[in-house]
Amino acid sequence: MPELPEVQTVLNGVAKELKGKEIRGLDCFYPGTVVKDPELPEKVFPARFLSHQRRGKYMILHLERDISVIIHLRMTGKLVAGKAMSGESVHERACFLLSGSEKLHFIDIRTFGKIVLCRTENLVKFMPDLGAEPLSEEFGAEYLKRVLKGRKTSIKNALLDQKLIAGLGNIYACEILYRAKIHPETPAGKLTPAKLKRIASETKKVLNEAILMNGTSISDFRRVDDKTGQFQNFLRVYQKESCPLGHKISKIRQGGRGTFFCPVCQKN
Repeated sequence: MPELPEVQTVLNGVAKELKGKEIRGLDCFYPGTVVKDPELPEKVFPARFLSHQRRGKYMILHLERDISVIIHLRMTGKLVAGKAMSGESVHERACFLLSGSEKLHFIDIRTFGKIVLCRTENLVKFMPDLGAEPLSEEFGAEYLKRVLKGRKTSIKNALLDQKLIAGLGNIYACEILYRAKIHPETPAGKLTPAKLKRIASETKKVLNEAILMNGTSISDFRRVDDKTGQFQNFLRVYQKESCPLGHKISKIRQGGRGTFFCPVCQKN
């Protein structure tokens, strides 16, 4: 599933494609892909693109007339500009029709992705309860101390809890804990202030680096121009045989996901 850096990369590309344009329509080719707020008028489009924001792994486009579009890529979703499409895709689930006869295609192999049209004032009704944005000023050692207090779950699983921290996924949780030199099975509520500070600091560093590299392409992730990200070339432990120091990487299962870590650098 695309994580925060991948979602931000796609959103940046979408905003560039939509700048100064009008969305003339939205075609849906798969039942359930597009969800519409019943409070919206029957005729939503055309509507001019105004601004954008990201909340966790959700992209939000703000249009004129108090209309917002929430896009969640889920497991395999991607948005591809028409000029980057080499041909038709059997996995196209929806398509934004733009001014200038341009298109923005929503491709989704697994069909879990969603596009929600809603009134801007109703955004909260269509968004899940999410924790702090890890790149915000709010997110730091004090925030982690507060939300992790008394928690017996592992720090790895805590980092993946979207109600605590919005946007992190399996790849970046592994990378953050390696850089912070913290074992993934450490109980979240027992971390020292120094370790919490390292987690907060490394979280911001890893995510910012990944965004600069246009995200991580392990399998399905692609940018709006249908090109891959580059951060997979800089991963230190995820799906690696050894860490940068030459120690053999271990893999365990946590919460149904594979956790990669270095037992030497991240002693329990």
